[in-house]
Amino acid sequence: MNKIKSMLRSSILSATASIGLFSLTPQPVYAQQISPITSFWNKIFKPVGDPEPPIKPRKGTSRPQKPICLISPDAPSQTRIIWNTKPFFLWKGDIKKIAVGIPGNEEYLTTQIVTGTQSANYAGQPLEPGKTYRWSVFLSELESASPTMFVPFKIMEAPQRKRITAELRLIERLQKNQGADAENIAVSKAEYFAQKGLWSDALQQFYSVPNPSPELSQIIEDIPNELCKSK
Repeated sequence: MNKIKSMLRSSILSATASIGLFSLTPQPVYAQQISPITSFWNKIFKPVGDPEPPIKPRKGTSRPQKPICLISPDAPSQTRIIWNTKPFFLWKGDIKKIAVGIPGNEEYLTTQIVTGTQSANYAGQPLEPGKTYRWSVFLSELESASPTMFVPFKIMEAPQRKRITAELRLIERLQKNQGADAENIAVSKAEYFAQKGLWSDALQQFYSVPNPSPELSQIIEDIPNELCKSK
């Protein structure tokens, strides 16, 4: 009987020690999952090691003192490079018309009436890789109107475009194999572009989703408001 009691006491002490040791051992902490859409938002508004968003809108005012903010293409210190030969234009303000031309040339390659909208895809013939263009905005639909503001941008050189095009096709194929829908594919491509600093192309992916989810719809609405707000 004493032997049995001794064995039981030993087992209890061993179990207690094990529990104590377990409680002292650091346990893994599982990070809260962040959605890809939220991750993209954080890349713009909470960039690591930089208090300023990587997207640099060009801001100005119209008459009577209505703010205009050109978001895509934006206006960083160096001309923004764009992968897509049919770029995406995003702004905040009462713009009536946009045009794309070559710097130093008075004629435009194309003009588009955009009254009542805040974004547009380039509607002309594909732009040429390696060339620099200028996006101009107008406060009037009249043909004689002069541009109020402009932003230069450059289409990526052909060899780099080719590499990125191949990688985008791979991303899309892998996403489709996993059963991803159009929104998830677009978000994956946007993340890819963001990692390469191709912000105009990243935004184009977000704004290209035909029937965005409530989360994506909110982000689409919030991006211009946050980037263009007065500091």
